[in-house]
Amino acid sequence: MPDFLTGLQSLDIGQFRNIETARLAFSPDLNLITGPNAAGKTSLLEAVYCLGRVRSFRTSDADQLIRYGQAAFRVVGRVGLQDERVIPVGIQRRPGHYDIHLEGQPLRRLSDLAGRFPVHLMTGDTTNILNGGPRYRRQSLDWALFHVEHSYRNAWQRYAKALRQRNAALKDHAPAAQVTAWDGELVDAAAALDRLRRNYLSDLSGYVARELAVLLPGKGFVIRYQPGWAKDLNLPEALEKSLDKDRSRGYTQAGPHRADYALLVDDRPAQTHYSRGQQKTIIVGFLLGQVKLQHALEAPKGAFLLDDLASELDAEHQARVLAGLAELETQVFVTAISTHALDLAAWPLHKRFHVEHGVIQEVV
Repeated sequence: MPDFLTGLQSLDIGQFRNIETARLAFSPDLNLITGPNAAGKTSLLEAVYCLGRVRSFRTSDADQLIRYGQAAFRVVGRVGLQDERVIPVGIQRRPGHYDIHLEGQPLRRLSDLAGRFPVHLMTGDTTNILNGGPRYRRQSLDWALFHVEHSYRNAWQRYAKALRQRNAALKDHAPAAQVTAWDGELVDAAAALDRLRRNYLSDLSGYVARELAVLLPGKGFVIRYQPGWAKDLNLPEALEKSLDKDRSRGYTQAGPHRADYALLVDDRPAQTHYSRGQQKTIIVGFLLGQVKLQHALEAPKGAFLLDDLASELDAEHQARVLAGLAELETQVFVTAISTHALDLAAWPLHKRFHVEHGVIQEVV
């Protein structure tokens, strides 16, 4: 591991789920979190995830993260960057409202936090990348690009603003000229988004294929991208063709906000032609490929979160995943009821934590 501790160095938690309070210092390599079911292991991972994404991976209602009977939750982390700076990140949630501070300064937009602390997650629901629908895949793609491509956020914000204005005109039944007045900015920003997405997925496909060559030997892999409009049209043509329907329905149908991608193994969609166990393996390869590409592009390393590893993967695939992560020198958080079967030889700096009834203690 590097001399300087990149990743999440420490985390203070207050009134988050069933965790009343905790103050933790983490290892830069592997952090093992053990305890019985419903003890709070996943809640700890959720707090780490929240620090990177300002959202939960278990619920869309952030108010549910506030410990019962309390007014707010608070998580404060110290993140070590590759340039040897340490930045504090603080998030507080009161009912209906987030307060976010980065390096002591308040943030108005959640997107301003993007890229500071990337988190990759594998849980029992991780197959949502396959089965969760286009919106879930677009979100995963956007977050990945926020971390590796500095110009992406600006293009995404420009496109989102133009789309909101065009949709507002459609909803208000404005004349066609007021609707199409936004097409120039929409198309310009969309071109940047589409180019960055295509380039990223093209690069990612090669990294994932190499991971799956180990995890699923003999299988071919490719990512098929769909930009959000018919492939036989360019976006201006698609907007013109759908204008009457857009005005009838009150929203814009064509554009990067409708983009999607599919993971194909031997030219067959992974979600329809492979077992749940094989789907998990494909997702593991996909996530490992993302981490390796992220590191190759010298983006912040962040952390890899694995919830209940033993129940998600068999022993062979557990070993392969942990070996791949160890090679990357990325920070890892793993929850498990027991970790006796895990080979820790590649993790000399690992730490253990035990959770019981929301109380977290480091095991020395």
